[in-house]
Amino acid sequence: MCLATVYIEDDGQREEVMQDVAWIKPANGGLQLITFLGESKLFQAHIESIDLMNSLIVLKRMTTDSPERVPGDQEGKLA
Repeated sequence: MCLATVYIEDDGQREEVMQDVAWIKPANGGLQLITFLGESKLFQAHIESIDLMNSLIVLKRMTTDSPERVPGDQEGKLA
């Protein structure tokens, strides 16, 4: 079984945000991360890189003025 650790990268700094991620789904203009046990978090981010050899996924936060942002997203709803 291949589960991943997910990091958010901001200004060259990486912060671990979730472990044991089994699924990543597009949702509400961002990404929904779901662990093997069903814990779910929503991030206003896109995938920067995926390292399958080390089970590592790096996300990059989308800025509020990003064209990828979906109109109507509620502040505070997404991480």
